[in-house]
Amino acid sequence: MDARPSSGINHQEAQLLKFSDARRLGRSLTGICLIGAPALFLIASIVQPDTDHKNKLRELNAIAAHKGTYLASGLLYLLAGIVLIAAAIGVIRLFRGPRGVTLGQISGALLVLGGTVSFGWYALGAAEYEMVNHTGLDRTALATYLHKADSPGSMAPLFILFLLGVVLGTILLAIASRRVRIVPIWASVAIAAAGILGFFGNGKGVQIVDFAILLVGLGALGWRALAMSDEEWEAPRERTAPPAATPPPTPAPAST
Repeated sequence: MDARPSSGINHQEAQLLKFSDARRLGRSLTGICLIGAPALFLIASIVQPDTDHKNKLRELNAIAAHKGTYLASGLLYLLAGIVLIAAAIGVIRLFRGPRGVTLGQISGALLVLGGTVSFGWYALGAAEYEMVNHTGLDRTALATYLHKADSPGSMAPLFILFLLGVVLGTILLAIASRRVRIVPIWASVAIAAAGILGFFGNGKGVQIVDFAILLVGLGALGWRALAMSDEEWEAPRERTAPPAATPPPTPAPAST
């Protein structure tokens, strides 16, 4: 049996996993993080218990009843945000152009900002976790505090970072991916749809669908980065025009 095809595959895997080369390190980490970030977000949304209630006493009771999964999902969201920041830095490198800053690089910078929001969400979740993790606290008074402090103006920077970083960042990334034809059109549509759904959607079920769609889109982009050669990774991205339509054949003149 000829073992050459198998040897070629093993050689390709070795090239991918060889981190001694800076180009391969950047390319591999970008691809892995583009796949890993939405995968972690999806797992976190599945693990997360349904604790979001307008009645804050009911919310605290729900957290107390599911403390383990609540804390685990918070840690997963935090880890996903960190991985997203790493992926976004790779996107800035991936979408560099021959002439100045590109739309893809702007989207990467916005996604870096969006990834930092996970630190704020984790801090807020950890505060609620500690409210139910200690005995002797007046849970009713804490619930009253949460109700009065719900959506304060001081939280505006986090919401702005989420809108600009996550929502706008993913939409711009979808547009940039389509302009340079780096992924199929369905992947660009999935990235854009995830950004839009993340803004309008609410609830655990919608989050699961949103992150599943994001995994499809960013996963395709991440796989594309992993499949690149070192030369292709180093080459600048240029906007690619759609293929020109083939003109219909000229009919032959009628014979007389």
